[in-house]
Amino acid sequence: MCRRWVDDDGQVHEEAFLITLTWMPSTMLTVARPGRVHRVDAAAADRFEQNLRDRAPRGETEDVRYTYLAWVDGESTQDDPTGLLRTWPAPRGIEREQRYTPGSGWDTSYVRDDWHRGRYDGRFDRIDQETAEQIIQMWEQRRAEQG
Repeated sequence: MCRRWVDDDGQVHEEAFLITLTWMPSTMLTVARPGRVHRVDAAAADRFEQNLRDRAPRGETEDVRYTYLAWVDGESTQDDPTGLLRTWPAPRGIEREQRYTPGSGWDTSYVRDDWHRGRYDGRFDRIDQETAEQIIQMWEQRRAEQG
């Protein structure tokens, strides 16, 4: 499910409702092929969102507190990193990880495991959620401009 809205300053925002039950910036509407997107009214969108929330396993998606990490490697910087990760504690003491991919959103990742095995270089700098959202917006804008 995607949505497009205009803020008070006239800037257009596009978001996708993800499996994490959150709205995140996305360019899926902009890059979708004709005929692949179908408009629905607000009531249908609300029903869809509520249906996903009702079916979500309890405890895994409610009140998740993410830790955000900027993966800085080579020429990248903390403000424009090689990758953007988020982690959170899962049941039984396991820490879960996702990596953000422009146009697709958050997906399961094992970047830090591979880093520990020497497959990647760089470092992981802790950043706050606002900084992560700014990076996502910059990447999505860059992706939209590249078309």
